[in-house]
Amino acid sequence: MTEQAARTIIPSLSDLLYERCGYTVASHFTPDIVELHGGDWVKAERHWEDIVARVLDTDAVDRRANGRRAIKQAVEAASAFLLDDELWPWCPICQCGTAAEQEGETGGR
Repeated sequence: MTEQAARTIIPSLSDLLYERCGYTVASHFTPDIVELHGGDWVKAERHWEDIVARVLDTDAVDRRANGRRAIKQAVEAASAFLLDDELWPWCPICQCGTAAEQEGETGGR
């Protein structure tokens, strides 16, 4: 892995637990997103990475940004978006936290 590639990796949820992680993310973000996924860290991490990757291709990231700056903008926008329970109270990847998820668990009953 090149130094440039190492600098542009999406930070893991566990990295965002620390106050000095380098990103402006609410302290409760990681526990909340993992709890939303029923405590499944692997699933929450996979969906977090998918969401940040999708945000990289939106106007939340300056089109001139690249590398670490683009990742930082995408991480901060994605975390703010996911914390807004009125805008998005569920996981946009798997719908954890919705009636659709509960129907899948109960077979629609």
